[in-house]
Amino acid sequence: MATGTPPPVSNATQSGEAARKKQTALDLQKQQLEKLMKDPTKLVNLPAPPKRKHTGAGSGEFHVYKQSRRREYERLKIMEEASKKEQEAAEFEAKKREREEQSEAKTAKNRARRQKKKNRAMGKGGVQDGTNGNSEDPTKRRRLAADGANVVFRRPGESSDEEDEHGPTPAIPQPTSVEDSGLPTLPPDVKVAEPTQIIIHDD
Repeated sequence: MATGTPPPVSNATQSGEAARKKQTALDLQKQQLEKLMKDPTKLVNLPAPPKRKHTGAGSGEFHVYKQSRRREYERLKIMEEASKKEQEAAEFEAKKREREEQSEAKTAKNRARRQKKKNRAMGKGGVQDGTNGNSEDPTKRRRLAADGANVVFRRPGESSDEEDEHGPTPAIPQPTSVEDSGLPTLPPDVKVAEPTQIIIHDD
């Protein structure tokens, strides 16, 4: 009489199934190697490796590698450009600072020369004012003597009354005789020109 219970399994069958279930990668590799070494004379067909740009083109890791390499190249390029700009800016600032120093030195030298010339002119003018006893500006009124004639420069608005303050025009002494003058004698019909006073009014 048949019952619903399964037939008993032998111990050999259980051990075989357990062995198949417990195989690891090392066991599989060992089995493949044993199968290959059964007939050493048999040629093994090994596929050729891929070449050039097709290397790893079918794998996702290859594209990840390409992207990371491109980003690295871009980063290095940006760093080089930034370093180059910093170097150019430093060189420009150094040249600019050098030009400013040269210009400042030249300006200081010219300034010292002008100040020295001004001080010399002021000292010379002060000495002349002390000797003449006149505190007025020496450029206000100038007197020039040319060929025995007095030339007086006046500013607008000055009257001729100031001539009395300076006194009469000095007379030029005339030689009393030909021997005293030491000049050649002139014919009697030649007249001697008398010195005149020229007045120039400044505008």
